[in-house]
Amino acid sequence: AAIGSGAGGLAYRLIRVGASSERRSAMATRASSIELIVPTGDNAEKMPSVPRGDTLTDSPGERLTYRLAAEKSAGSDLIGPALLALLWNSVWFVLLAVVVLGFWYSSPRYILTGLLIPFGAVGYWSFRYFLAQLRRSAGIGPTIVEISDHPLYPGRKYRLFVSQSGRLRLRRLRVRVACEEETVYRQGTDVRVDRYEVFTQELCAERDVRVDPQAPWEQQFTIEMPPNVMHSFVGSHNAVRWKVIVSGEARPWPSFCRNFPVVVHPPGLPPKRSPR
Repeated sequence: AAIGSGAGGLAYRLIRVGASSERRSAMATRASSIELIVPTGDNAEKMPSVPRGDTLTDSPGERLTYRLAAEKSAGSDLIGPALLALLWNSVWFVLLAVVVLGFWYSSPRYILTGLLIPFGAVGYWSFRYFLAQLRRSAGIGPTIVEISDHPLYPGRKYRLFVSQSGRLRLRRLRVRVACEEETVYRQGTDVRVDRYEVFTQELCAERDVRVDPQAPWEQQFTIEMPPNVMHSFVGSHNAVRWKVIVSGEARPWPSFCRNFPVVVHPPGLPPKRSPR
């Protein structure tokens, strides 16, 4: 019971590593005004292949209207190493207790004693790997992306705010908007997925960027959507996905790339009501 409660609490804390306090507060309270941005049933019937993107703007932003959600939480990379280190070392301590009790009651178990060394080596490696992953996640810090309006429409301009926190030095930091075409097909018994970037708009490409916990890197940009771009589309075998990509080459931390999906609607539709 103690191991189970400790593992659950550790996993809960690790999931919250990559989220700021503002985002956690917004996710907990879920402001009532957010309900205004949910698409109506009429729009869903008119655009059955356009993703609704209800969960992309669950959090209100501090600088701009919406705070975009990342595709993958930074803390999710720590759950596997944490569980491996916790469970393996728990087994090793139980094995150690069995071996000590065997010698204490004059019934030594030499096979289990011999297993202590390789089991201990694996446990030591798993714990060091978990600490390295935790150090990397804490050093890079969360990435915050906020946008002035959502969904997006071709031919319009939008404001974008990007904040990168942590304690690291980046060789290069890039912020761009990309449109990716995805194709799912079957080759024999395998299902393959091909992705091709058909459009990209680079907003920032800075070099030698220093990020300090007391002074995160913050910039505001303007997105100019071309009038002739393809809107977001999701079918059974094809998809067109739009995203804001924040990537960095760091030292001594590993490079990172975080995607923040957005939805582009076809032109000519009335814009949604904004909670602000």
